[in-house]
Amino acid sequence: METPACASATGRALGGRPTGCRPAASLELVQGDATALPFGADTFGTVTALWISTDVDDFAGALREAARVLVPGGLLLFYGVHPCFNGPHVENRQDGALIVHPSYRTAGRHEHAPWWRVGGIRERLGMSHVPLPGLINAFVGAGLSVDHVSEPREQPIPSVLAIRAFRR
Repeated sequence: METPACASATGRALGGRPTGCRPAASLELVQGDATALPFGADTFGTVTALWISTDVDDFAGALREAARVLVPGGLLLFYGVHPCFNGPHVENRQDGALIVHPSYRTAGRHEHAPWWRVGGIRERLGMSHVPLPGLINAFVGAGLSVDHVSEPREQPIPSVLAIRAFRR
């Protein structure tokens, strides 16, 4: 069995190549703006959007760009935080319970939440929040047909949302 090819983003402090991988042949790493991708229209059969909804200021714009670079009928796979149970409105308690505060409907950039861990990534970087209707409507507005939605993992309160969609 051949060792799988892999690549790592060298400018992102992700560490070295994982054990058991060989360098991918003729792989080019391209960095760009998620709302202005440096690719032509109708370029890719599949696009993945992993953990981006909290880290881009224009999630709908990022999905419109993803749809633009997809070929007609192309597949978009989204995997990220569940906006109902993860965000600036959610306080994680020591006992595993969550408190959902009334700020759930406050979409956009959040620089602070009193329950974010001191020194944690959210306290340092903030986050964007897209309530569930805005997240789903971003797919529809981008010309994508949602085919399947799931809440992976076996947690009593889901923290992850996965969406499979196709470009119309």
